Amino acid sequence: MNCESKVSHDGVSQALSKQKAYQFGDFKLLPEAQALLHKGQSVTLGGRGFDILTLLVARAGEVVSKADLFSHVWPDYIVHDHNLKVNVGNLRRSLAELDPAAEYIATIAGRGYKFVAAVENDRAAAARHIASSTSHHTAPPQVRQLLGRDDAVRQISGDIDQPGYVTIVGPGGAGKTSLAVTVAQRFCGEEKAIAFVDLSTVADPRFVVPAIASALGISLGLDDPIAGVIDVLRSNKLLLIIDNCEHVIAMAATIVERISAEVPGARILVTSREPLRTRHEQIHFLSGLAYPDQTIALSTTDAMQFPAVQLFISKARSAAVSEPTEDYIRSVVSICARLDGLALAIELAAGTASVLASSSLEGLFKDGFDAMGRGARDAPLRHQSLEATLDWSYRLLPDREAILLGLLSVFSGRFSADDAEAMYSAGALEPMAGRDALSQLVAKSLLSAQHDGGSMHYRMAESTGTYAARRLFGSPYREKAKRKFAIRIRDKLQIAEREWSSQTSREWLGKYRRQIDDVRAAIAWAFDPAGDAALGVELVVSALPLWQELSAFREMLAAIDTASANSAALSALAPLGRAKLSTAQAWAMTLARHMHPQTSDAWRESIFHASGSRDAEFQIRSVCGQAVFLAYSGRPRNALRSMNEFASAKGLDWAAAPDGKRLLAHIKIYAGELESASHHLHTLMNDWGNLEEGHGLSRFQVDLPVAIRLSQAFLSWLQGDPERASSLASRAIDRAADLDHMISLGNAISLAALPIAFVEGDLETASQLQLQLTEVSRRESVGIYEGTATFFAGAIQSARGDSAGVTLMQDSITGLLRGGWRARVPFYRSLLAETHIAAGEMQLAEDSLRAVLGEVGIREERWWHPDLWRVAGMIEAGNARPHQAKRYFQKSLDSAIAMGAGAATKRTQLAMAAADVR
Repeated sequence: MNCESKVSHDGVSQALSKQKAYQFGDFKLLPEAQALLHKGQSVTLGGRGFDILTLLVARAGEVVSKADLFSHVWPDYIVHDHNLKVNVGNLRRSLAELDPAAEYIATIAGRGYKFVAAVENDRAAAARHIASSTSHHTAPPQVRQLLGRDDAVRQISGDIDQPGYVTIVGPGGAGKTSLAVTVAQRFCGEEKAIAFVDLSTVADPRFVVPAIASALGISLGLDDPIAGVIDVLRSNKLLLIIDNCEHVIAMAATIVERISAEVPGARILVTSREPLRTRHEQIHFLSGLAYPDQTIALSTTDAMQFPAVQLFISKARSAAVSEPTEDYIRSVVSICARLDGLALAIELAAGTASVLASSSLEGLFKDGFDAMGRGARDAPLRHQSLEATLDWSYRLLPDREAILLGLLSVFSGRFSADDAEAMYSAGALEPMAGRDALSQLVAKSLLSAQHDGGSMHYRMAESTGTYAARRLFGSPYREKAKRKFAIRIRDKLQIAEREWSSQTSREWLGKYRRQIDDVRAAIAWAFDPAGDAALGVELVVSALPLWQELSAFREMLAAIDTASANSAALSALAPLGRAKLSTAQAWAMTLARHMHPQTSDAWRESIFHASGSRDAEFQIRSVCGQAVFLAYSGRPRNALRSMNEFASAKGLDWAAAPDGKRLLAHIKIYAGELESASHHLHTLMNDWGNLEEGHGLSRFQVDLPVAIRLSQAFLSWLQGDPERASSLASRAIDRAADLDHMISLGNAISLAALPIAFVEGDLETASQLQLQLTEVSRRESVGIYEGTATFFAGAIQSARGDSAGVTLMQDSITGLLRGGWRARVPFYRSLLAETHIAAGEMQLAEDSLRAVLGEVGIREERWWHPDLWRVAGMIEAGNARPHQAKRYFQKSLDSAIAMGAGAATKRTQLAMAAADVR
C-alpha cells in the first residue's frame, strides 16, 4: 500500500543503506557498521562527523549544500552555521592526521562542501542508464502531532483506496490540513510520494489550475495543464492533497471531479469548509477535538486525557505552569468547550495564556468570549467561535503587534524576517519594536515559524490572515502597506534576476518559486486605479525570469500586455527595461506550443529596443534570439546572414560571445557548412566545454557546455562518427539532467541524442530517450519537444512492426507545421518515406518525399539533402526504375562528399548495394 517515488538526492539515506563500503585512499567507510577504517584500523569519529563524511562520500564530486547537510545531520533541529563549520573542521583534521598529503574535503564558497578524492565502492557498477528528470511535486508542510485523531486517520486511510476522492470537511481551525498530511504520510510510508497544493494563497479562481499544475511540476504553458496532472496521477502512485478549497469551491470541484472521473484510482485528499458536492466525493466530517462535558464531574487526571485539553496545555505550558492545578484544568476545560474543541482556536488562546500566570487564566477569559460572538446569526456556531477567538486575540495584542499583524496580511504565503522588516515603516514601527512584535506573534500562535534551508520563514494561517486583512482594510496604514509590499516584491525579484545567471534552475526555483502568488497580488494592486502603474511596470519587468522559469508564458504575455497598455508608465521605463520586456515577449512567442503569428515582428521590436538600451550583451541576446526563431522556422541561412551582418556592423568577434558562437556553429550545420561549424565547435570545446556546474546558464537557450556537446554530437554523427556522437550526446544529457535545466535537456535529446539513436538503429536507447523527452515536454511546453517526442514514438512503433506508428508520425509533422516549427521537417518526412518503403508502399513514400519540395526552407536547410536524394533513389529502385535510381544515388553521393557528410555517404552506398545499383 506504500506510494512509489523516484529516487533523488533527498533519498541519499536510502542509497547509503544499500551501499556496503566506500574506499578512498587508504580509508574504508562502512555506513551500515558506522565505521571508518584506515589501513584496516578503526578511526574514531564523532557521530556528527561520521554523518557528514557519509553524505559527502556518497555524493563524491558533487557540491553538497549546507541545507542538505543540516537536513541529513541535524534533522528537525535548528542549528547555527558554526556547528557545521566546527564539525567539518574536526573531520578534516582527523583525516589529515592519518593522510596529510591528500585533500579530501573542499569548501565551495557560498555553496557548501565537496568530497574531492576518488571514491570506489564494493558494489558492481550499475549499468549506464539515460538520465531522467526526477519528480518535481511540492511536498506537504510539516504538521504538528495530532491528538485524538486515530479513528479519523484509520477511516480516511481506508477510504483513499476506494474509487473517487476524500474530502475532509470541517470549520476553519479544526485541523483539516494536519489530518490530511498525517493520513498521507502514514498511507505512503517512508517513500512520502505526496504532492501538496495550498489554495489558501489563491485569491482568484483562475489561478486554481496553475496552482495544482505547479504542485505536480506540470508546465503552466500547456493548453490544458490538468490533462498533464491526469497523466501524472495515472502513471504514478502519487497521493495528491488539495488544501483549503472553500473560497474557490466551484473551480476546485470541477477540476477534482474531472480528475476522479478520468482516473478513478487516483488518490486525492481535499480539505474544505464545505463539501464539493460532486459524484465521486467521499466526505469525512471533522469536528473539533474531544473535550470533557462540563456537566459531568471529572478528576484532573481524567480531564487531561481529552485531546483538546492536552493540546491547550502543551501549547500554554511554561515555567509558571509546571504542574497544572485543579482550578487551572477547570478553566482550560471551560475554554475548550466554549471554543468547540477547534484546534486553531485552542492554540491561539493557549498562545496568549502561555505568558500569564496560571492564577490569571480564569479571570482573563471570564468576560472575553461572551463579547466576541460577532459572526452572522445563521453561521455555524463553530465559525462564530473561531471568529470570536481571533477577534479576542487581536484585541489583546499591544498596538505594535496588532499593527504588524495587519501589515503582514499582505503576504500570500510564506515570508521571511527580511520581508517583515520591509513592512515595519508602513506602520511607523521602529525596527527593534517590529522584531519584538514579530517574535510575540509567533509566541501567541498568530504566526507559525519554520526553519527552512538555513533561514527562518513565517506563515499566517488562512483564517488569521483573512481576519488581519479585514483589520488592515479599515486602517490608516493600508495604502502604505500595499505600496511597501509591492516595492518589497519588486526588490526581491530584482535580486532574483541578478542570481538567475549564476544558479541552477533547481536552486533558483527552490528559492523563488513560491513568490508567484505575491507577484500576482502586487501586480494586481499596482495596476488598480488606486495603485501605481509605474511600479506595476517595474514589477512586470522584474518578474520576467520567474515566469520564464515556470514556463508561464501566457500569464507573462498577459502581464506584458497590461504593462504595455499603460503608455505613460511604459514611457518612463529605462531603455534596458524596455528591451527586457520586448525580448521576453518575443521569446514567449517563440517557445510557445504554437509560435505566435507576430513572432517575427516581436523580434524586430526586441532588437530595436536592445539597440536603444546601448547594452551590448542584450543586443547580442536579441540578435541570437531572432536567429533561433529563424532557424526553428526553417530559415537557417537567413539566421546566419542576420548574425553576420550584426557582427560586421558592431565589429564583433563571435569568440567574445561564446553562446552566440555556439549558436552560429549549430545553424551552420543546418545550412550544410559542416567544416566551418567543426572549426567553431573545436575552439569552443577547448575554451568553454568544461565550465563548473551552473555557470553560464543562458535562459531560454541552453547551458553552454551542454550546447557545445549537443552540437558536436550532431556534427560528429553527420560526419560519420556515430560512436563519438552518442558519447557526446550522453554527456550533454547527463549534465543537463544534473543541472535540472529542462531547455538544455530538451535540446540535447531532441536535437541530437534521439535522432542519432533512432537512425543508427538503437531502438532501445531511442525508446528511453523518447520517454524522457515526453517528460520534458510535460514540464516545458515547447512545441518542438512535443512534436519530436510524438514523431519518434510513431517511428519507433513502426520500426518494431506496428503500423499504427505511421499515423503518429504524420500527425506530429502536421502539428509541427501548424505551430510554425519547420526545422527538421524535411528530415522527418524522409524518415516517414523510408517507413513506407519498408512496407512496400512506394506511392505513399513518393508522396511523403514530394511534400518536402513544398517546404519553405528546403533550399536553406541543407544538412539532410544527401539523404533526401538517397530516399528518392530507393523509391525509384522500388519502382523498378534502376537508371533513375542510379541518378538520384549519384546526386546523393556528390552532395554528401561536397558537404563532408560521411554518414550520408555510407548510407547511400549501403542503399545502392541493397538495390543492386552499380
